[in-house]
Amino acid sequence: MKAAAAGGRARTFWLAGALLATLLAAQWVSGEDGAVDMEPSAEERIEERIPQKETRPVEQQGTSEGEQLQLERLERRKFRAEAGEIFRSQSWAPPPPPPSSVKHGPPPPPPLQFKYLGKVVEGEETRVFLALAERNYIVKPGENINNQYRVDEVNEHAITFTYLPLNAKQTLTTAGAGDIR
Repeated sequence: MKAAAAGGRARTFWLAGALLATLLAAQWVSGEDGAVDMEPSAEERIEERIPQKETRPVEQQGTSEGEQLQLERLERRKFRAEAGEIFRSQSWAPPPPPPSSVKHGPPPPPPLQFKYLGKVVEGEETRVFLALAERNYIVKPGENINNQYRVDEVNEHAITFTYLPLNAKQTLTTAGAGDIR
């Protein structure tokens, strides 16, 4: 029983010593020596020398040239370069591609969807049989198809079309197949 009481006293002694050491270390780090400074600080001495102004309501206060705030003497806050632009917007989307400096011409016409079925030559007149999707057309040079294409020329190996919305020439090769004379 005496051993238990002695162990409790030793533990209390060590805890009190640790507390005392902590308090001394905290006082040493804060730079205070524990003495109360009776001498006024430099700020307090300056405030004593400045005469106190009479406070008046805002309406009665006049602004003299000496009392005005000189804004041109103030400096703008400067941020470090490492901070970057702190108010920019952020997006996770990839940036758009840079604009190309090369001028592109008008868009190309759509590819020809016509299928050549054959042609009939009667004297000087040539008629061409064409299929587009589920429709069949019989046309001769100079005629329009759906107000989108004009048949310009028919020869032995090709048919020349003009895509009217872009005024672009296109050629469909025929290779002489399906000709009737």
